[in-house]
Amino acid sequence: MAKRFYMNRLAIVFSTPMTMLALIIFAIAWMENKTHETKYRIIMAVLALILLVIMFFYYRYKFRISSVIRKAENVNEYEKGGMLERSFILEDRMLAGCGFNVSEQKTTGIREMSLEEKGRKIILHLTNSEGTFDMQAIDKGEAERFAVFMKRKNPDIILNNVTPKGNGTLKELGAGVTVSPLREDESE
Repeated sequence: MAKRFYMNRLAIVFSTPMTMLALIIFAIAWMENKTHETKYRIIMAVLALILLVIMFFYYRYKFRISSVIRKAENVNEYEKGGMLERSFILEDRMLAGCGFNVSEQKTTGIREMSLEEKGRKIILHLTNSEGTFDMQAIDKGEAERFAVFMKRKNPDIILNNVTPKGNGTLKELGAGVTVSPLREDESE
């Protein structure tokens, strides 16, 4: 599930520009074939170069995410855990996600957690012995619930810009919630 989640997010972001560029290149190639004007070849070349750059980043992120998921220990367990917008959380470890970056981290050993608001985005900067990694939260309330969880796992953690609220369980972060598919009579 975690791998599908990250791959689908990636596809949602990159599929529209890649598809639109491919269709535009096809239309320009068709016009160039009919008129044989060199200006169409130049436009096609520029658009093809832009498409190659977008595809480079798409596959770069795709291979990075696949590598992290492949190295992760028992990825299917993350289905039972909680979630923090783009991160999956278990009692002992988490897949920390921010943007298109994903890394597996331990929930213990976190020394500091800072909240940063970038427009509508809530970014959490967490520092452990290996360095700093980022996670994203949906809103400040979710970040506050996660702060309590981190405080429970790391009693000496330093919290910046966030006030812990809640009881610190994974259940508050959505653990145990199951989504059942719609029946045919409900979908109308």
